[in-house]
Amino acid sequence: MNRFSFKLIFVFAACFLTTSMLQAQFTTTFAKNVNPGQQSGFYYSLPQTMLQLDFIIEETQCEPGPLSAYASLYFEHEEMVEYSSMEYKLLDVRMKQVATPDPNATFFVSVGAVRGGSKAEFDILPNGIIRSVGSGSALVESESQQKPQEPLQIPPCMAKSRNQGFIKLITSGKSDAQIAREAADKIAGIRDSKFKLISGYYETAYTPESFREMYSKLEEMEQDYLSLFLGSRVTSTVVRPVYVIPSKEVLTQTVAKFSESDGLTTGTSGSGSPITVQTLPLNNTAGINAPSQSAVESMSYDNKLFYRVPETANVKVSLKNTTLIEERLIISQLGVLLMAPFANTRMDFDTETGQIINMKMQ
Repeated sequence: MNRFSFKLIFVFAACFLTTSMLQAQFTTTFAKNVNPGQQSGFYYSLPQTMLQLDFIIEETQCEPGPLSAYASLYFEHEEMVEYSSMEYKLLDVRMKQVATPDPNATFFVSVGAVRGGSKAEFDILPNGIIRSVGSGSALVESESQQKPQEPLQIPPCMAKSRNQGFIKLITSGKSDAQIAREAADKIAGIRDSKFKLISGYYETAYTPESFREMYSKLEEMEQDYLSLFLGSRVTSTVVRPVYVIPSKEVLTQTVAKFSESDGLTTGTSGSGSPITVQTLPLNNTAGINAPSQSAVESMSYDNKLFYRVPETANVKVSLKNTTLIEERLIISQLGVLLMAPFANTRMDFDTETGQIINMKMQ
């Protein structure tokens, strides 16, 4: 064998050994196909889009007055609260997206003994969603991943403070009939003062701020005394969140029910009109020849990672036949799963959609 042939054989052998050392660093398998305790590795997930619907509701607690028996005597033509009850009014609904791990896109990465080549470094969020692989340096977390999204908070309306004259009257120890008579006289006097203030009877040039303040105080005093006869209605504004995960299989979901007497109840078992969420994909991923879900679940892949191309959809929230809100949103799980090869590569993932947003060949 001449010297040239020997060198050629040596080169081929070196290439073969190098290729062997750079063989599979890891194997990716669908999580549900992994036998517990039989392999060494870790799990990662792609995100799915969960919709958080914040229903802004006005709640009114109605209580009859302690002198309701005398209401028809002094205030015959005014509306009265006859029994304890709650009333609800839907003011608005707001919708936002929250990324959560997708159980149908969770994978096990089996790490074998690597004898050479660059090692893969995975960066995974605390909730299991993959963020990057390669160099291991991480992107800055998006705001939705840094901390859980809290529903919009609106402080409840505070109950009105009672004036001293009102407190003195109801704690005087007099009979109900006497208190009713005096309270009716107080109301008449307050209404007379309101009329004189509006009509300019006092011939005083009040500033707009002073006028509003005085009139507001007279209104509060009148409502205090009227509540003895007509009852009270204490109103507060609250936010009730409802969560829904859009699905390819069920495009229209009933997520809650609402009624003016029972308020908002989640699920389908409550009373009232149904609240539905309709998700209609725009099929922007229809042209991608993606593997089937069965292929994803049944096979293992060497040195490959799954990522997702998300789908855009029209999302409509309705109360019975009335549209409450309609927006065009990116819904991750309605998209397609694809595989990206890993070979001296750095990949950064969008932690809200699972899409690859940056790839560098190293």
